[in-house]
Amino acid sequence: MFDLQRIYHTGMAVADIAAAQASIGQALHLDWAPVRSFEPLPFWTPEDGTHEVFVHATYSRQGPHHLELVQGTGAFYDPDRAPDSRHIGVWVDDLPAEAERLLGLGWQTVAAGAAPDDGFGLIAYLRPPIPGLLVELVSVGLKPVIDEWIAG
Repeated sequence: MFDLQRIYHTGMAVADIAAAQASIGQALHLDWAPVRSFEPLPFWTPEDGTHEVFVHATYSRQGPHHLELVQGTGAFYDPDRAPDSRHIGVWVDDLPAEAERLLGLGWQTVAAGAAPDDGFGLIAYLRPPIPGLLVELVSVGLKPVIDEWIAG
């Protein structure tokens, strides 16, 4: 079930992760977890189907609500696309069930860790029928990994 209390990050796509860390970190007094590279990362979009992307990402150490910076390949990670370059990430216990519930309410899958027919993977980005918001459903199965990453 979607619960606003389980939002743990606001993410933004950036063209240069090091420059974004320096600029945003200094302005907002943020320290960053180490940048992690996912090369390649399996990804699914309606336009391209299942394919690979290359992603570099980090989270602010300050939280519990973190800022996520992501530099990646492909149109989904293009920082000039809005609102697709900004999203909220929320933990969910049953990602396929929550994604299907939202789809039943008219939401659209924008991207996911796997094709919808394959259960969406561990992450899924969905957009409501009204523009302006992108929600990343994140399986709680990733929580220990993300928590360790942020702790550094």
